[in-house]
Amino acid sequence: MSVVGRAYLGVCLFLFILGLFWFTLVLQENRAVVEVVLLVPRFDFADPLIRQRFAVPLIGIMAGWGAGVSLLLLGITVVPFRIRSIALLQRRLRELEREILELRTLPLRQQEEDEILAAEAHLDIRAKKVMTEKMRRDRMLQQDMLQQETSRPELPARGSASARPSVGGQGRGKP
Repeated sequence: MSVVGRAYLGVCLFLFILGLFWFTLVLQENRAVVEVVLLVPRFDFADPLIRQRFAVPLIGIMAGWGAGVSLLLLGITVVPFRIRSIALLQRRLRELEREILELRTLPLRQQEEDEILAAEAHLDIRAKKVMTEKMRRDRMLQQDMLQQETSRPELPARGSASARPSVGGQGRGKP
């Protein structure tokens, strides 16, 4: 709690205690009974409200007003602290939302950051794509195999009759 908040709370509590002390002194001095006139409703269409007199001790009326004023003072004391706590909560919530947004976009920014770091280090590192890299490797392997086949002596073709073994010792004829 800040110094201003502590001072505000101290002044409010001092005034509340001073008012409570004054209020108890006033209640002790006024023990009289007062007549109060109220309009009371009744089930009569001709005269729906009648005036009724009540004898009420003055202490009861003043105690009610004192309780009302005390609740109002309590609200005035608590409201600034409640507003501050809500503001802190909202600030923390915004910080967490920014952090979540930053974490969501991390994979998108990672490639840019890698390129910036590579540029600072004077490296020529580019992001390699997996599928194109695999296709390039496959093409290089096929070219190497073709070069090796052309450099070997002529082998019989796979589908020629001379490459087949004879079945049942019969030779090349029909079975």
